[in-house]
Amino acid sequence: FVIPTGKKQSFVDAIRNLKSVPAFVSDSTAYHGLVSTDGYDAPLELMRFFTGFGVRAFNKNVVPGQEWVDSVLYKTEISDLASHLSGEQWIGAYIGNWDGRGHILSLDLKYYPGGGDRKFTAMPLFNTVNYLEQAGQPYPIFMLNDSLQTEFTLDHPVENAMLCYTTTGHGGWGGGDEFNKKTNTIILDGREVITFIPWRDDCGTYRNNNPCSGNFTNGLSSSDLSRSNWCPGTVTNPEYIYLGNLAAGKHKLTVKIPQGKPAGSSNSYWCISGTLLY
Repeated sequence: FVIPTGKKQSFVDAIRNLKSVPAFVSDSTAYHGLVSTDGYDAPLELMRFFTGFGVRAFNKNVVPGQEWVDSVLYKTEISDLASHLSGEQWIGAYIGNWDGRGHILSLDLKYYPGGGDRKFTAMPLFNTVNYLEQAGQPYPIFMLNDSLQTEFTLDHPVENAMLCYTTTGHGGWGGGDEFNKKTNTIILDGREVITFIPWRDDCGTYRNNNPCSGNFTNGLSSSDLSRSNWCPGTVTNPEYIYLGNLAAGKHKLTVKIPQGKPAGSSNSYWCISGTLLY
């Protein structure tokens, strides 16, 4: 993710002191740093990827018919976000790690002069990935009884605006949102723009990226299972949602998802990010 620094506060301030930046409040819980305001920009997501289960560290595991890869390469085009990728920029990466040995991560940005003619302005609106989990940033579980709401202001009318929207559902048990189809609804200025179900049925394609995946008696591996828009060892691509022509002034955008109820100490939650492109 990129940390935009064009407003009074940025995610750098959140890193220094999480509670110093604006908060989205739901059910008396304050979710700091998730929603952009007139004085603060949320982190702008460049790419969402999911680490393979144990790649390299567990390549010694022997499963008939499988040859494990040495590492996983994630690649995606981010030309639409180029307005935030010139000059000096802060770029961060986050992995919610489940193994003490961690990951080795590298990043290359490739620029190709003379590309497409259309240049977008990218305005980050929200990002609910809890990058600062270790600083006490809570998991985004507020969709259970609430919706995400954010406002943005345009200083001039724009044509053919789009929302670059990335969404993944989590809750890794049979009844959790990771394994159950849930609608995502986008509402702009009180008008429903789209309702769709984000889902991936192709996870079994990437079995070779997951040497530590659990194998079931029916022949499936846990990395094969279909999920709410993500697979272990892959990139989750954003959805480009057409918003049309927007007038100058203030607008309100709402995201609704019927998040499932918790089970014991386990919660479902949704990591969503949205960037206005025009």
